[in-house]
Amino acid sequence: MMINYNIGIQLTKNSEKYLRLISDLKTKKNVNCIHISNDEILKENFSSLDILVTHKMNDDLFSYASDKLKWIHFGSAGIESSLFPALIKSKTIITNSSGIHSDSVSEFVVGTMLYFTKQFQECNKFYINREWLQWDIARKMQNLKDKTVGIIGYGSIGKAIGIRAKAFGMKIIATRRLQKKIENKKTVDHLIPLSELEFLLKESDFIVVSCPLTPLTKGMIGKKELSKMKKTSYLINIARGPIINENDLIEILKNKKISGAALDVFDKEPLSNQSQFFELDNVLLSPHISGNFPNYNKMVINLFNNNFDRFILGKALKNRVCKKRLY
Repeated sequence: MMINYNIGIQLTKNSEKYLRLISDLKTKKNVNCIHISNDEILKENFSSLDILVTHKMNDDLFSYASDKLKWIHFGSAGIESSLFPALIKSKTIITNSSGIHSDSVSEFVVGTMLYFTKQFQECNKFYINREWLQWDIARKMQNLKDKTVGIIGYGSIGKAIGIRAKAFGMKIIATRRLQKKIENKKTVDHLIPLSELEFLLKESDFIVVSCPLTPLTKGMIGKKELSKMKKTSYLINIARGPIINENDLIEILKNKKISGAALDVFDKEPLSNQSQFFELDNVLLSPHISGNFPNYNKMVINLFNNNFDRFILGKALKNRVCKKRLY
């Protein structure tokens, strides 16, 4: 007997975009898709849903769900803000969209490294001030070739960063919680456990934070860790703000203990316009945009669609979130 599944799709408020998103799902005979355009509609329909595809969840909304709910798929990789006790304790399966951001985030990271080494900030000053300071800028120029990038968190994004960094002739040091066999050893020179983070900090010219935010990684990078970095090195955070102690980082940057930092994420978002980061001349700041790209929600649906086929066949789901590790 074929089981019919009520699937709520809460990815867009626009009905036309919604219909385009579910075009492939609609072809499945055992699926009834429901457009969840806002939280009030979710509350009205939650008790009838078997599956929900959404970008966020909270305790109040989840209280409207019933035991019928089998699975929530999130349209992002970092879902720590949606992992509240009631959801964690429930029997609801949780999956995320880890992997779909790899290209956009890794390209963004390379862009930040080029920003610093190729003195794009100084070039922009030339545009603004119209002052020809060719050799003042030229003597600061550097190449990425033979530089070392340390990647904290060698998951899908970390690997993508490694591949692109290798294309520039860079050396790769990476940390990984599970020391599994690397599919392509050419993308990493040293794979180390997080317990050997000090080696990465001391040896790297660029340090990229790309690990998930968990109780273990919250506040992982503070004054002690930052003080081990080279004075000529740069810190890049495209993961989550609370992994780095912002007050310690601001102090390190103010005192020029490292060369600079590129920050796409912050402890509290949106970043206050009174933040001390705006007073620094050695930072590149962006408003949490590194993972964005055209047709983002379509990629989310494609990932879910493939996983749904596995679900109805009783196969293990990809990107399943471990409720003990919280990622």
